[in-house]
Amino acid sequence: MCASNGLIYALLMAGASILCATDLTSAGPRTVDLAIAAAKAFSVRIDLVHVLDDTDSWWPEAPEFQAAAEAARADTSQYESVLEAELHKERDRCVAAGVECEAIVVRGRPWRLIPELAGARGAFLITIGAYGSMGSRSVGGQGTDELVLGSAVERVIRAADRPVFVATGEAPIPDALEGTKWFVGTDFSESSLAAVTWAKRAAARVHGELHIANVVIPAGGEDKPDEERTWRQVLRDQSKLEAGKKLAAYIDEHAPGAQLHQVVSADYASHAMCKAAHEVAADIMVVGTHRQGVLGRLLVGSTASRCLRVSHVPILLVPEQTR
Repeated sequence: MCASNGLIYALLMAGASILCATDLTSAGPRTVDLAIAAAKAFSVRIDLVHVLDDTDSWWPEAPEFQAAAEAARADTSQYESVLEAELHKERDRCVAAGVECEAIVVRGRPWRLIPELAGARGAFLITIGAYGSMGSRSVGGQGTDELVLGSAVERVIRAADRPVFVATGEAPIPDALEGTKWFVGTDFSESSLAAVTWAKRAAARVHGELHIANVVIPAGGEDKPDEERTWRQVLRDQSKLEAGKKLAAYIDEHAPGAQLHQVVSADYASHAMCKAAHEVAADIMVVGTHRQGVLGRLLVGSTASRCLRVSHVPILLVPEQTR
């Protein structure tokens, strides 16, 4: 069962933690930086975790291979010691920043263990990196820099039953997230309402700004320069007007005082939102995720998935809540 917004608030009040999963690659420090900022913002501790992918199940059991298997186990034990030393350096960095932190190396499948550990240790939030050994950057899609997420990252996002903060982008992360701009896209669904609710509370906590956007694909196609006012133009204007009224009423009901943005675009909603977030100099994007069909826990919405690949700022993914 997904953690409700009420449960998240209760966890915060009970002094819960943030589970920060780092792969200890060159991308790892940004993940830890994001966890430090969030921990300072919410006054919680960090559980710093590195998951050593468990390959025990692949070692042969036949007697003739036991000597080789024992040597392999010895090598991984030495490797684990090196990882622990590196992880403790990151823990020391957290402590120096004024955040209580515990560092642990565990064995297992990252996509399975990270969500399980978050639940077992009372974490209300998971922070993870987007690339490094778990993925890589590439350029694709009409000249847009896109992120190729590692499969472990995608599976963690799909399996998690609580918000996941992904350290995408390269912009500096503000200390304690103080005064940050939180940008949320809504399509008026339950999943986007969960994202709006979470972002509203987070922005208030850090004395930040809340920006809520709705992407409108106008009926009648795109506007064209110098086009005569035809029925298509009337239809476009009417659809934008109705969408604007709906967004204003939505904000009045769920997030009074938030700044609203109507984004008119025929592009992917994810690309349009990321562009709008950049234009308002947002520090954090918040996107709702939802479960679909028979494979519920295995599918994340396409908008959230694309946002992860094109955003230049960290993204907070909030799973659809039972309200």
